[in-house]
Amino acid sequence: MTKFILHGGNSSAEIADNESFFLEMLAGTGEKVRILLNYFSRKDDSDIQKCRVQDTARFRQMDADKQLEFEIADTKNFSGQLKACDVLYVRGGETEKLVQKMKLTNNLENLIKGKIIGGSSAGVYVFAKYYWENDEDKIGEGLGITNIKAYCHYSPQENEKLNKLALYKEDLPVLTLPNYKWVVFFK
Repeated sequence: MTKFILHGGNSSAEIADNESFFLEMLAGTGEKVRILLNYFSRKDDSDIQKCRVQDTARFRQMDADKQLEFEIADTKNFSGQLKACDVLYVRGGETEKLVQKMKLTNNLENLIKGKIIGGSSAGVYVFAKYYWENDEDKIGEGLGITNIKAYCHYSPQENEKLNKLALYKEDLPVLTLPNYKWVVFFK
């Protein structure tokens, strides 16, 4: 069974909700944990390196007793990297860029089976069937692995947008996630 930990966004803020999100990605793992960091949604190499420094430090803060091995995802080797990892962390950024790069991986759903998947913002959207694209103020289409509609960075003032998403195409569960908040479900 695959464990999805879906986060509403702004995972870089140093607050308790974000700490518990990172801690949950390590819950139930062994002493040695291989973590694949997916930054396909990020702008450039300097942004990727900044995220890598933040995220590896955050994971290490959560459990100093575990032996953590990190690798940055690469589109050319992504299938092999997925097979070897225990945890896949998909950080937010440009959703469409992330979706297009993840689409290149054949059999993605089977490759993540039995893994721990942490996704924040765009990292939630990529696995959803449909999502509200906050930056462009429109509905987007993810890979449909979680078979939900997702709205990250949600606040109650956005109910009109939420209703548009809920009524879009087929009737699916709608997940609303405010910044820093997260949920776990298994598939």
